[in-house]
Amino acid sequence: MTEPSTDLPKVTAVVPVYNVEQYVERSLNTALAQTYPALTVLAVDDGSTDGSLDVCRRLAASSPRLQVVSGPNRGVAAARNRGTELAQTEYVAYLDADDLWHPDKITRQVEALLRREQGGDWAACYCYYRLIDENDDVIRNGPSFEQRGAFFAEHLTRNHVGNGSSLLVRRDAALELGGFDSSYVRRGLGGCEDFDFQLKLLSRYKMELVPEHLVGYRQRGEQMSADHRRMGKAYIAVVEKFSARPGLSPSLRHQAIVAARGHAALTCLRGGDFAGFAGLATANLRTAPLASLTRAVAFLGRYGRDKIAALSRPRMHERAFSRTFSSFDPAQRTSGC
Repeated sequence: MTEPSTDLPKVTAVVPVYNVEQYVERSLNTALAQTYPALTVLAVDDGSTDGSLDVCRRLAASSPRLQVVSGPNRGVAAARNRGTELAQTEYVAYLDADDLWHPDKITRQVEALLRREQGGDWAACYCYYRLIDENDDVIRNGPSFEQRGAFFAEHLTRNHVGNGSSLLVRRDAALELGGFDSSYVRRGLGGCEDFDFQLKLLSRYKMELVPEHLVGYRQRGEQMSADHRRMGKAYIAVVEKFSARPGLSPSLRHQAIVAARGHAALTCLRGGDFAGFAGLATANLRTAPLASLTRAVAFLGRYGRDKIAALSRPRMHERAFSRTFSSFDPAQRTSGC
């Protein structure tokens, strides 16, 4: 790849691309618009069958910072790993090809991580995000957790990063840990490889946080109930894998499994998979009734608010406070979203 001429630590934005013709140009443009000067962008096409690869190549023809590689479809984990191996830079940042970045994302994350790296045990940095719709309009802010440092146990029971477009990581650490686990997709459990990777990082290193909404995390209308059930199963599989590690207390292992089942159940409910929700919720009620009921009450409150907001969104688009991701200050915690 072409190396930027600067003394700053070099960063590669790795963008796995698979059948996202509708969104990939917007995503790549937010990577190319980063204010961080020592950045190159690598789009890794994973065997797309639509026009995604053509879009990437067209942009690369006029964008010196962008390189495009392609290969057969092997899943998002393999595409991210290929990009990491090709990067040859100090840092790698991952951007899903339907998500968006704020222009200062990489600058703020590199600055935050450099302030922490003297000891060598800080290997990654994440940030907050906003959920966006197909038109890039903000639906709502993602959760704002204040976890930083060594928080493996906390992350095992609740995913604090929340999406695959948030992380900036030291390339040497990513390679040392073996990158993203591509076995999930072969088992029909793709979708949570980023969560698995984060847990691997936190089992060895510390993670920094930039407490600003620097990522637009796309919620796509074509997502189906089957995808929600698969995602729920994948989430449980990740937690079971890490809960089986030696040294974890029985109480943490139990807490993590219960939380994973609860997360998967609510994922099914959001997708309209009521049978999947009922099965997982019943299993949790048998093993942890109080924790399950508390979590269910909290979720139903949020679920009701989300449904009301969804019904009102056609009218919201006619109002002045319906705004795109790029129009918000990333430090703004509350808004009309």
